[in-house]
Formats: sequence, C-alpha cells, structure tokens
Amino acid sequence: MILITGATGIVGSHIAVQLLQASNDVRLLVRPSSNKTAIIQLLRYHSLEDTFNYVEGDINDPLSLENAMDGVDIVYHCAAAVHFGSGRRDELFLVNVMGTRRVADMCLRRQVKLCYISSTAAIGSETFDGVIKEESKWEEDADRSDYSLSKREAEMEVFRAVEEGLDAVIVNPCVIIGPGNWGMSSTSVILAATKGLLFYPSGSNAFVDARDVADIAVSLANSPHDVIGRHLLIGENMSFKRFFDIACELANSRKPSVAAPTGLILTLATIIKLFERIGFWPFKLSSSSLESACRKTVFSNDKIKGLGMEFRPLEDSVQYALSVYQMKENRA
Repeated sequence: MILITGATGIVGSHIAVQLLQASNDVRLLVRPSSNKTAIIQLLRYHSLEDTFNYVEGDINDPLSLENAMDGVDIVYHCAAAVHFGSGRRDELFLVNVMGTRRVADMCLRRQVKLCYISSTAAIGSETFDGVIKEESKWEEDADRSDYSLSKREAEMEVFRAVEEGLDAVIVNPCVIIGPGNWGMSSTSVILAATKGLLFYPSGSNAFVDARDVADIAVSLANSPHDVIGRHLLIGENMSFKRFFDIACELANSRKPSVAAPTGLILTLATIIKLFERIGFWPFKLSSSSLESACRKTVFSNDKIKGLGMEFRPLEDSVQYALSVYQMKENRA
C-alpha cells in the first residue's frame, strides 16, 4: 500500500494517478474540506475509475496519520501550505514544518520509505558559475519568504530523521506546469495565458512538467540505489517573456509585448509588504511573487540527469495543461 499526503494538489494528484495507472494500491490522506478537482479532472482525462482508498484526516492529527499509515510501504509527502506573502507564518510552519516532522517520525518508527516533495524555495542562493545547485549555501537573509523558510526547516526535519535511520529522498521542483485547482498556485500562469497578456516581467525562472515531477518522484522512491538527499527537478530555465510567449501562442491569445518597469514592480512589492505585515491584503498577488518576477534565477539539473532522468519540453507541458483545462471548460 502507498500513502500520499496532499493528493489534491498538482504534484500529489499526478503521483496518485500515475500509481493508479500502474495498478498500485493507493491511499490518499485528505481533509474533509479538501477540493478534489485536481484528482477528478485527471481521472477523467485518463478515463480512469476512481479506486483510491480515501482516508479523512490531517498530517497534524496523530491519530488519523497513524490510521492512514497502516500497512503502508511508501509515503509520498506532498501536503504543504503555499503562501508567498507575509502574515501567515504560523500556518506555514504548522503545516510545512510540524506536519513534515510528524510524517517523518511516523515513517521512521514504522520503517517506511519517505519521498518528500520540497521546493526550489528550500535551496540556497549561492551560485556556481551563475547556477544554483543542490549544495548551494543557504543564507537566512531578509529576502527569504516565510514559505521558503518553512520548506527549508521541513527539509531539516527529514534530514534529521535520516540521521536516525529513515530511508528518505527529497525532490525540489521549480515552477510546476500542469493542471490542478485552477487559479491556485502555478495554474494561475496558465489561466493568465488563456486571457492574453500585454506586460511581461524582466526576470527568469525554471519550469518543470507536473508529470515529470511525478515520474521522477516515483522512480527515486523505488530505486534500489542510494539516492538520499536533495534532487533539483528542473525542466527548463527561461525568461518569463519566453514562457508567456510560448503559453500565449499555444492558447491562441495575445503575447506580451511591453516590459513591465522593474522599479515600479519593486515599489509595488514594498507597498504590499506593509499591508501583509498588518495581515491585510485581499488579493492573491504577493510581495514575494513580484520580487521573484524581477529576479533572474538559473538552477542546475545535472544531478538528476546524472541518474538518467529526462524532462519533457516546456511546449508539451503547457499544451498538456491547456488540454486538461479545455476539457474542463467543455464539460462546464
């Protein structure tokens, strides 16, 4: 039996469906309030029957976590709180740090393999010839968001459990492209492309297909070799301008043609921070997201490619996400 936490998110839903396609017995730990859109649409897209074993509970509820772990051989821990602004530090640390601690400790006690889905947000900022790698030095400076700090501390919980005997692997995906709960997390960039864009930010980032994250996570979790530690999952590094050009072309919408002034974006980010600190900012746009849009970041995927892993072209990733979205719209 395989357990997935956070199966209603982009990564968790793709891991769940992939394991189901391979005829595995899959158990999903879900909260009563969980939105199952991501799972339902993938099952429809692949014409699969929903045979998952659903267990209601929460990673911070020891009893429900204990029940969900009965008879389990591998845990894919995908559950996480994602928020890039300020003002929600307690929630982020409760879910991401304390929740991961409980999952890691339970896996250690039961001698269950753990695959932890982390993030590039937990990677250090030191560069090697301009590229960030798994071993890049971490510096806790003022530019780190609460989300980034929480994911880093969550990794420390996994590494601590590894020192105590846990068999675990960590994957660190970048911006994940794929279908999910539309309008949440990275699905918002696909929705933006379907409507067309005028402006584009000056920065760059790395992007990866949700299916590749699932493929690699499952492969590493089942590998007989020593694959402990972090593994950056980077499909392609590219500018936001190039990404939106690709996405808008595939969506048959207007490509962005005007560079958004960096100074204006950073000024707006500073203003938003003031509201975030007092806990008032009713919009999804966060100060951290704006700052990231102006940052030019390049990540290495040499380690994971050295293990024989490959990635889909970004065009395929965007087209896949659009296909699932269009299927949803056609059913509406």
